[in-house]
Amino acid sequence: MSRIFLALAAALAVTSATAAQQQPAVLDDLDAERIDAQQVSIEFEYDGSACETVGTAELGDIADGTAAITFPTTSTAEVCTQQLVEIEVDQIVALDETATAVEVTVLSPDGSVLATGTDEIERD
Repeated sequence: MSRIFLALAAALAVTSATAAQQQPAVLDDLDAERIDAQQVSIEFEYDGSACETVGTAELGDIADGTAAITFPTTSTAEVCTQQLVEIEVDQIVALDETATAVEVTVLSPDGSVLATGTDEIERD
């Protein structure tokens, strides 16, 4: 009976660890602020690789006032340690006033989702 319990506990631990790895992180300190009628400043932080850089924001669709914005990342080295560092992003994107919120997604170099977040656009 105890062998079955130990096997079940081990299987649950592996399943839980796998599920936790698949969940993208939440962006830290996501802030979207309208600069003018056509531009929004987007700032956030996330824990990423010491060997990656964030590319230019890519605008997606605006649905119900929420603009989908993707930030791709690229690797800056072929071989890199697994060290995590806090990466700060501060970019200005072209968004007219039909956008009242942003849904931000950061993609890893392989295209998987690293982190996400949503924020209302504040007026200056």
